Amino acid sequence: MAKHDIDKWRDRIDAGIRYKEKFGNSKNWSTYKDYYRGKFPGYTSSLDSGGVLPFNLVYAMKSTLIPNVYFRNPYMTVSPRYKPNMEIHAKVVEAVDNWLIQELAIKKAMKHSAGSAYFTNKGFIKVGYDSEFGFAPNKVQSDLGFNDTTFTSFSKKGEQIEYNTNIKPGMPWAISVPSENIIVPFGLYDFDDCPWIDHVVIRPLEDVKADTKYTNTKDLSGTHIETLKKDPLKAQFYSELEKDAEYVELHEIRDLRSGQIMVMVMGHPKWLRGPEKDVLQLEGLPFVDVGFNDDTEIFWGPSDVQIMEPQVLEMNEARTQAMLHRRVALLKFMYEDGSIEPAELDKMLSENVGPAVKTKGKPGEVISILQPKIPLDLVSWTDLIRSDVRELLGQGRHQMGETSRSARTTATEASIVQMAHDLRMDERRDMLADSLVKVMRKLNQIVFKFWSAKRVVQVVGYDGARYWIEYTNEGIRGEYNLTVDVESMTPTTKALKRRDLVQLIQALGKNPRVNIDYLLKALLREFPYIDAMKVLPEAPETMGGKPMSVDQFAGQQQKLLASPEMLGARTRKNASMVGGA
Repeated sequence: MAKHDIDKWRDRIDAGIRYKEKFGNSKNWSTYKDYYRGKFPGYTSSLDSGGVLPFNLVYAMKSTLIPNVYFRNPYMTVSPRYKPNMEIHAKVVEAVDNWLIQELAIKKAMKHSAGSAYFTNKGFIKVGYDSEFGFAPNKVQSDLGFNDTTFTSFSKKGEQIEYNTNIKPGMPWAISVPSENIIVPFGLYDFDDCPWIDHVVIRPLEDVKADTKYTNTKDLSGTHIETLKKDPLKAQFYSELEKDAEYVELHEIRDLRSGQIMVMVMGHPKWLRGPEKDVLQLEGLPFVDVGFNDDTEIFWGPSDVQIMEPQVLEMNEARTQAMLHRRVALLKFMYEDGSIEPAELDKMLSENVGPAVKTKGKPGEVISILQPKIPLDLVSWTDLIRSDVRELLGQGRHQMGETSRSARTTATEASIVQMAHDLRMDERRDMLADSLVKVMRKLNQIVFKFWSAKRVVQVVGYDGARYWIEYTNEGIRGEYNLTVDVESMTPTTKALKRRDLVQLIQALGKNPRVNIDYLLKALLREFPYIDAMKVLPEAPETMGGKPMSVDQFAGQQQKLLASPEMLGARTRKNASMVGGA
């Protein structure tokens, strides 16, 4: 690609940075995160020097909001979409997806992206394959028998040059990317319409030169960080970072229009990679966004912290004024000059109980007590500010872990408040659930495209037994419906979980297709003093643990369903167990 094409991309990136700074309020993102860390304007560690006394509302609200929306035990349910007789294939895909959720630490990535959205209103999940910094099909080690794996995460000397332990050769992955490191076109509104995306990556110069995916690195210089230094706080951080080693700011651009990937450095005249075909553009760009506060015109939108910032600063000012009033309100004495000898004054101010103090004149006339009171308006004002923030973000006193100050709150009123809170939280949970489904769809497309080698997964059949299923991408490729249980994000107590599980067992116990053992084990796990595996040991593995193909498994399960007498004994056993529950 010609040099003028590189310049064209530099101009697009500059416009995207302007869009984020001017309309996305990105220059204040570092300030919002400093609030969370307890760093406020005017705050000093020594309050005697006149510093601000902060009340960290940003920390308090994040600690309440994020646990209410991210997944604790995400479970993906898969069903066939178009092709008939694909139920068994869907069970295999479901087992693969739920294994990937655990193996790739997707729960952690979703939590981080939700936290990023709290400060910037946008979190991003990046999906990929094999290498953190771009899968290169021309580096596949087919001569060594690895038909879908490269080793570009290692240098030619065999040294590790990629350090994320959740990203492994030959494996898909999904990681959270900071919003500061993402640039989108100027004027973008909906991420589904995004024509290109730029992921800003900071890597040590030594690793960049050792990465075999890159070319034209001979004349590349280190300590070359420009975009992320536009924020003064980030500039200070990266300036300190560069004191220890040389770093390079890479711009990994994925262009949907041309279907290409390219990597550049803003001050370097040549492309480090590409332009070349981007094999990871499956169902769009390999990114998924997470956002909580939609803006009808601007992609970035206002974050929760941006919305509550005026109240945060006002709260700190009110708390500081209350602190100063408290100091003024300490007990003080005024006495007429010369009416008390110094030794007598010392006795009056000593810790001794009942000292007799001599005065030159009537005590009530020469000594008076001064003790101002803290204005009650200051106390009520701070309570009003906290109430405003809770209303803005849909959090009541109970959701914040506080007890109500009113003794007249009825159960009906509490229920109405909880319903309103759940309504607002459910909207955020749905957004996060939609994002997780998109992530898993993209990961499935990666599996369908690259996993040509045989792999094995364990699937529970209709009879409750465990089967080792051997599969390839061709054997399970298809269109599937993916859903995630939104309720797996809600905080529940053990008592509530036990009650819900018992109700499920009672409702489903007579259905021959239901794996009651699974529900019973889930119920037993809610009793920490009981070993569920000893009460209900796993059903034996079939075929001596020998894997069967997906087609063999499908045929075996179809025969099982067609022979209800094979399940009769098990159904009666489950029904009797339910009666005991």
